[in-house]
Amino acid sequence: MFDKWLGGDPKGFSELYGRYSSRVFGFLLRMTGDREVAEDMLQETFLAAIRNVGQFDRNRSFLSWLFGIAHKRTIDYYRHAKVEADHVGDTEGSVGSKLDSPEDTLSNKRLRKLVGEAVQRLEPSQREVFMLRELGGVPFKEIAEMMGCPINTALGRMRLALINMRKELKKRGIEGVQQI
Repeated sequence: MFDKWLGGDPKGFSELYGRYSSRVFGFLLRMTGDREVAEDMLQETFLAAIRNVGQFDRNRSFLSWLFGIAHKRTIDYYRHAKVEADHVGDTEGSVGSKLDSPEDTLSNKRLRKLVGEAVQRLEPSQREVFMLRELGGVPFKEIAEMMGCPINTALGRMRLALINMRKELKKRGIEGVQQI
């Protein structure tokens, strides 16, 4: 796909967009909490990819590169909007599975809501590492590069994010969470 795009085939870009846009959009939506803003930022991310294709390092994953661009867009968004970290994100679908009964459905909705609230209560740098890793599957080495910090700092932020989310969920009556 990438080679098609570089070779001038318009289908190459369409295929890349189709393959990666929903994951990047999910990241942007969770980072901003605003569907319209996330849609705009998704378009800006792909436009930046088009403009800067010469800077893409073929030794890296294309998706990680896109997440790096999206990460920069979120920084710009908060810098220009001067928004505090108390925005509400869309966490539907981030926790749960197919459910069999209405009681399970209600319980799952409650759990999704509680996890979403726990994510939003994280310090912005912890939330960002958590979202890049959990939604994007971005390697910690690349997260550290994106955030301009040592890899151990990125790992530490993730560890703190998980600890803080467990504490927040425990306060709300959800105990025994081993993995989020």
